[in-house]
Amino acid sequence: MTITAYEKAGSPRARFVNATPQNGSSIEFAYVVLGTTSEIDATNAALALAPLAYIVNSETLVRQEATPTSTGMDSWEVTIRYGTEDEQTSWQTPQPGTWHFGFDTSGGTHKITQSLQTLWRGERSLQNPAPDLLGAVNYDGKKVQGVEIVVPKLEFSITAYYAPTAVTTTFLANIARNTGKVNTAVWLGFAAGELLFLGGSGQGDIPTVAGQRVKPIPVTFKFAASENRTNIHVGDIFVPEKQGWDYLWVRYEKIESAGVVYPIPVHAYVERTYERMNYATLFGFGGA
Repeated sequence: MTITAYEKAGSPRARFVNATPQNGSSIEFAYVVLGTTSEIDATNAALALAPLAYIVNSETLVRQEATPTSTGMDSWEVTIRYGTEDEQTSWQTPQPGTWHFGFDTSGGTHKITQSLQTLWRGERSLQNPAPDLLGAVNYDGKKVQGVEIVVPKLEFSITAYYAPTAVTTTFLANIARNTGKVNTAVWLGFAAGELLFLGGSGQGDIPTVAGQRVKPIPVTFKFAASENRTNIHVGDIFVPEKQGWDYLWVRYEKIESAGVVYPIPVHAYVERTYERMNYATLFGFGGA
């Protein structure tokens, strides 16, 4: 039997909580469905025609629920309601495999001992010229003290929903053991080496049906991001590459020129301080 569906005359019907723009509006679309005795098939036929969202007075309403009503042996009227995203209906628990995220790009601080460029140096006397420190910052006669600067900083969290059978003590132990590890491959668009896993958390009751867990379990994961860099100059030293969470440090030596002793960078090192792991394998999403 062929299923036929079309929008009913007079649809959609608007309802306003308050008669002002952008203030709690709702819309109902009505569809006539013919040729099926199944309310599920009738509902799906109407949903195939209904838009996912609808704009009224510059307010975006999202599709929330569908109600089929039998009007005959194989005919239905299906009403589909749209409301604002802040309504409780729009915040039902997502299905397993879905996730959402939050982020914070507030700048952080970082102490550097090398500048990008020395723009000027001067001296009190030509008999005691200011030496070229090759970018070393704040040398006090004994040590290169450096300076605190604001640097880009991205921290974000992802709440992923898992089937209850997947959240076991083994799963939790694996999350704990991999905290403090860096991504070994591209993940969510971040290059290998740019993400640091800061840990996960989750809680809540687990409703059961006949002794089986059925409600998806949310687990929130936290990450920090640091950009990979290439072609870094440290004085006269060229550093070809440093991944985001590797550590670059500089060794200085004192030299004497015109009776003045001062430090210059003589060695640079890039150290790997965090272990790597495959994020897509651990979290089950986000792979390239």
